Amino acid sequence: MQSYLKVFYVTNASYNVSTTLIKLSLLFQYLRVFQSGNMRTICITMLVIVSLWGAVYSFLGWVPCFPISGYWTMGAGATCYGFGSTNANDFFAIYVSHTAMNTILDMIVYAIPVPLYFQRDIVRRTKVGLVGLVIMGAIVNGLTIWRLATIVQHRATTSPTFDPTWYAPISVILGALEVNIASICASVPIFWPSLKARLDEIFVTTEVTITRNRRSNRLSEQVGDRIELQRTGSEGRGSRWKMYPSRPGSESSQSRLAEPASVENKADHYMDDYILDQVDPLRTKGAFFVEAEVSGGRSSNETRGGTDRKKRNK
Repeated sequence: MQSYLKVFYVTNASYNVSTTLIKLSLLFQYLRVFQSGNMRTICITMLVIVSLWGAVYSFLGWVPCFPISGYWTMGAGATCYGFGSTNANDFFAIYVSHTAMNTILDMIVYAIPVPLYFQRDIVRRTKVGLVGLVIMGAIVNGLTIWRLATIVQHRATTSPTFDPTWYAPISVILGALEVNIASICASVPIFWPSLKARLDEIFVTTEVTITRNRRSNRLSEQVGDRIELQRTGSEGRGSRWKMYPSRPGSESSQSRLAEPASVENKADHYMDDYILDQVDPLRTKGAFFVEAEVSGGRSSNETRGGTDRKKRNK
């Protein structure tokens, strides 16, 4: 039991200090927002009240007995009060008073910046931040009220019997959740700019798209995807590609180019326009050829001219 009470002593005293410092942190941040007016006066007043409240309950938490070791020796040979009182009613009263005041102060602190939301000159970004602050504050207040209910239910582990090892864990867990969420709430306004600048180092924000192309000739377009092109080593440059039918079920025509066969003249092999474009996109391209198909029929003007000449000859 003494080992458990030693841990519980540190946990309870740390909780009292943490709840005080979190409220003070938020109030000091509010002073940076409210440079003048009634809201600044309210912030300063709350700073004084929270400081006094925190100082009193922190002292009661860290020094519950004289000497302090009387806390885990159950008051044997020590003068105890507050969190270390051996009277069940006093012990219950100190826990209820601290938790109730903690809940009320939390509500006030989290409600102070709410009027900013209704000002017309406030940008959307600030309004979103205020909504997030209020939501997290509501979660913290909910945990505080839940913790207060557990304390009242078992009269601070004294009812129906004094057994802190059985009744206290639920209150300790709720207190830890309350402090952790409240710490996040108080830290976001300070650390968010630095965190936002490094979000791309935490999350993947760039997507890469990989495309795949296959070289083919006009014949493959006519017969579908059954024809691949492959170099031959003995043919001239004018007819360098030959039809290479894919095997049934083969995925080579969809996933890769046909592998070039051995070429007698390697210099000619690398003179292909496609390969040169990949190696040197800025190269000066040579002359190109244009094929044109001329029909053998005569135009109407030529026919008409021939007819006129025949008439004149006659």
